[in-house]
Order: sequence, then structure tokens, then C-alpha cells
Amino acid sequence: MKLEKIKIGSAISKKEVLHPVDKEVFIMRCRLAMVFCLIFLFAFMVGCTTKYKHYNTSMIRFLGPDENTIKIQETTEPQITVPLKAGIAFAPSLDYGEDFPEKERMSLMRKIASRFEEYKFVETIELIPSLYMEQSGGFSNLDKLKQLFGIDIIMLLSYDQSQFKDTGALSLTYWTLIGAYFVKGEKNDTYTLIDAALFHIPSRKMLFRASGINHIRNSATPINLSEQAREDSLIGFRQASMDLLKNLNEKLYYFRKAIRSSNGEFQLKLKPGYKLEPLKNIE
Repeated sequence: MKLEKIKIGSAISKKEVLHPVDKEVFIMRCRLAMVFCLIFLFAFMVGCTTKYKHYNTSMIRFLGPDENTIKIQETTEPQITVPLKAGIAFAPSLDYGEDFPEKERMSLMRKIASRFEEYKFVETIELIPSLYMEQSGGFSNLDKLKQLFGIDIIMLLSYDQSQFKDTGALSLTYWTLIGAYFVKGEKNDTYTLIDAALFHIPSRKMLFRASGINHIRNSATPINLSEQAREDSLIGFRQASMDLLKNLNEKLYYFRKAIRSSNGEFQLKLKPGYKLEPLKNIE
């Protein structure tokens, strides 16, 4: 009797394992597991994406093709009249609606102007608003500025900024409300370059140039991603501006020295009553 019970129990357990209802449950669980795996894989692949944002002002495009430029360069040697009347302006933006605020740009121009004011060979400095700059205006635009503001030289500023936004595996946590607000799965890289070139308008010659660069690496949640990107953009601009000012000081020093020693690639002309500083004050 005992052996019979064991056989009957074995038969029952086999019957339970092979029960049709249990088979369906097992198959359903397998399918659900596969679905979740596919969703996880898809989310991981979609989550690991890179978004790119780029906007700039191009000095080359602003200067553009100018029929008179080549002729003037061939026949005219820069004649620098000291003390100088200078202007400072940004080349026009190429991206409508994507630009640094005028307040930030004017702030940088004022700081550059203060560097020029430290040197006695500069008589006046004009800060030229963006409204006076034409798309691809070239030297014809600069000639108009020369007449309007009475300047001989102009420092043209341009910038180039790129932002990369990477979403990694942490983006899976965005499926929860807490993850979207608190998990910083978005990685931001902001590269900024600001360039400054001093041009002698009558001769179309570039006298010198300086530049400033900056790189910011940051992270953000998807909720404040746009806000963080805008903040990084402004910080990158300001820090690149500081680097530019540092390099500009050195360039101005050597330009001043070239003016005093008259060994630059230009002719020096002094206004009546103006005397150059002694060379010993420069070195």
C-alpha cells in the first residue's frame, strides 16, 4: 500500500506539472520577460544619444567677397595715424534667434575698451551696437562705420560655440517621476571660442588678433536640461571672454611697442602736437 501511494503521488505531481493551465502561465511569463528585455534594450539604445547645438558669428563671412579689397591691398600700405580712433563691434550672427544677449556682448566690448584706454596711443573708442552691422556687409559696411563714427581702426569680435548633450543608461530612470527630477543623466559639453581681430579700415589690413577659449563639462536632469544648457552657454562665453582679455593684453603690448619703434608693417603718422612715449616706458 505504501508503494502504491508513492506511485499515485508521483503520477499526480507529473499531472500537475503538465497541466494545460500551468503551461499557459509559464509561456505568458516567458513572453512578458522577453517583452521587458526588448523594452530595456530599446530604451538603452535610444537613451544613449547625442544632441548637437552650434551657433556662431563668422568674421570671414562678414568680410565676404569684396571687389575693392584686392586692389586696395595691392596699392595701399597701412598708414597708422597716432593717436588712434578705434571702434569695437561684433560680426553679425549667422543663426537667427540663437545669439548671446546684447548685454553680454556690450559688457565684453566695454572691458576691451578699458584695455585700449590704458594706452596713450588711443584717442577715442567707440562701442558699435549690432544694429549697425550688416550680414556679409564686408569692408563697405566698415567704410560706413568709419564715416559715421570717425574711426580708423576697428576690432571685430566673433565667436563659435558648440554644445553636445549626451543621454546615457541613466535615462532609464526617467520613467519614474523621481528620476526625471533628481537623476542627472544628461551630460553637457560646451566648447566656446571668441576671436578678436584689429583691422585698419582704409587699407583693409589686419594688424593683429587674439582669441580666448573655454570648455565646460556638466550634467543635468531632463527637467532642467534646457535651463542648464543656457547657463553653461553664458558661463562659457564669460570665461572665454576672460581668456581673450588676458591674451589681448599681450597683443596690445607688442602692438604698442611696434608703434613706438615704427618697425611694424605700416607707416606711422603723428598728429600735430602728439609725441610718442619714450621706449623705456614700454619695455
